[in-house]
Amino acid sequence: MRGAWRTIAVVFVVVMLGAASAVWLRRSGAPPRPAAFDGPSASTNVPENAMGDSASDGADWFDEVDSTGIAFRHVRGCTAEKPFPAANGSGIGVIDFDRDGWEDLYFGTGTPFPIESGRSEPFNQLHRNVGGLRFQDATSASGTGHTGFTAGVAVGDIDNDGFPDIYLSCYGANVLLHNLGDGTFESTGREAGVDDDKWGSSAAFFDADRDGLLDLYVANYAKWTLETNQYCGDRQRQVRLFCGPTSVEPEPDVYYHNEGDGTFRRATESAGFVGAPGRGQGVVAADVNDDGWIDVYVTNDLNANLLYVNRGDGSFRDISEASGTAYDGVGTRQAGMGVDAADFNEDGRVDLFVTNYQDEHNTLYENLGNEVFEDVSEPKGVALDSLPWIGWGTSVSDFDLDGWLDLIVTNGHVDDNRELLGQKAPYEQPGLLWKGNGRRFERVKRNAGDYFERPRVGRALVVADLDRDGDLDVVIGHQDRAPCVLRNRAAERSPSVRRAVIELVGIGGNRDAVGGTMVFHDGTRGQRRLVKGGGSYLSQSSHRQVVALPESDGPRGKWTIEIRWPDGRAASPWEIEPGRWYACWQDGRIAIRDLPWESSASNGQGRTDRPEPNGK
Repeated sequence: MRGAWRTIAVVFVVVMLGAASAVWLRRSGAPPRPAAFDGPSASTNVPENAMGDSASDGADWFDEVDSTGIAFRHVRGCTAEKPFPAANGSGIGVIDFDRDGWEDLYFGTGTPFPIESGRSEPFNQLHRNVGGLRFQDATSASGTGHTGFTAGVAVGDIDNDGFPDIYLSCYGANVLLHNLGDGTFESTGREAGVDDDKWGSSAAFFDADRDGLLDLYVANYAKWTLETNQYCGDRQRQVRLFCGPTSVEPEPDVYYHNEGDGTFRRATESAGFVGAPGRGQGVVAADVNDDGWIDVYVTNDLNANLLYVNRGDGSFRDISEASGTAYDGVGTRQAGMGVDAADFNEDGRVDLFVTNYQDEHNTLYENLGNEVFEDVSEPKGVALDSLPWIGWGTSVSDFDLDGWLDLIVTNGHVDDNRELLGQKAPYEQPGLLWKGNGRRFERVKRNAGDYFERPRVGRALVVADLDRDGDLDVVIGHQDRAPCVLRNRAAERSPSVRRAVIELVGIGGNRDAVGGTMVFHDGTRGQRRLVKGGGSYLSQSSHRQVVALPESDGPRGKWTIEIRWPDGRAASPWEIEPGRWYACWQDGRIAIRDLPWESSASNGQGRTDRPEPNGK
């Protein structure tokens, strides 16, 4: 009997490896299937009612805002030669650049190939939040209109002056935009030593060694030039496709240590970032093993994902394969793109979520403790609905403010012409929203909002409380299109919803408190929120945290918050009240405002209506 079971197991592994090989070949630019082929595979046919009835009723979760004042339109830079970088898109950064308390938006863009020096457009754009989900173009005045091909956008205060800076990972020299504090930026990448010219993708700021200074991890994709660009597709039919990831050689990532004098030191190998090179796509920095030191997780495109845990001294060890986060649950390398880290089941351990390519389910890695994770995508409800689509930007957040984390993913294909080869691979694809209950996720279909009923070609995704009403709005970037701002209607859907907004402010360093952890508890259940570096896809969401505080039936009857700061120090728990916005300083001072926080925006000259004890 034991031998029979062994035979069955071997057959299962062979079948799964065959399926994985089929996906790999399809993405590698192998000859397409005949015109009679009726879809990528049987498993990727759109599930019945994939866009049908919702599992939940009531008002829509999100409204698409029509009049935001944002005139930005992304340019992917595609030409008849199908230059590879044009397939992957560009990022978005949430940044309160003028410290007026309203979070602004920075949009990256691609550019046509070949990239010519001196080109004046297209260019990245910075849009200043003036309240009411309205924005004003501040690009020219701020000096942030970088031309060239921008992939990733990272945001962090590298010199702890209170004014966040912007890092751009590019195809071509990367760029550091230093915030001067007067509404303007200067480009200092070369002087700072971070102007690497490899093909960069996502990047993340985080304090690796607790010295109070934000260091920088830059994921690189591959070695590619327009001159070496291969032809993929069907020459006879004259249908050219973007080549798959196996057509290009992976490029090693780079880690920079912040020296505290405006410069960074390249310290990739000495810090222990020595995993096998992968085609880097997503990066998130968060404390995944709850030891008080921030860790780094990198998603790679048809290479093993990488999980580096901090040794407790600013150096890292590679536990990718041992942890179970390098591959999916059957040991297959997936095309990792977007990523997030969050405690989805509120068991006190940080889990990981990765978006992947068509015919590869998006992967939820549950943290089992002791640096071991398990692929629970299917039993937790995120596998089946994600199979037909190509996932990119993502966020695991409590959008409906019920105290449990939900999940959002934006989707879109890389090719807009596969139907000419008889393939059911739509270029425009629907965004997906799942409601969480702590045990599993359930797809929201009927009342997610109009945005989710109209397919798009999504890439970047960020979340932030843009209108300061105490819930998380969403901004999604699209290929060759304008971005969409989605207003969260949680307060309207549930007028009695209780929530609070918390912003951590470091003292003496790491002003955004990246790597900090907040635990909210009512004596019965807890909620954990992380201040993360990077995440999603090529983007940086807000560092402010929104937490639901439902009526408590716990023994305390009240919710308390306990903050663990990035340097490992923990503040004593204190009572938190719903309907408030809290700015919490590391030295114990707290500033409070009522929600919605509706005070006016600044004049863009660095003045702030955010209350700060030091008066700055």
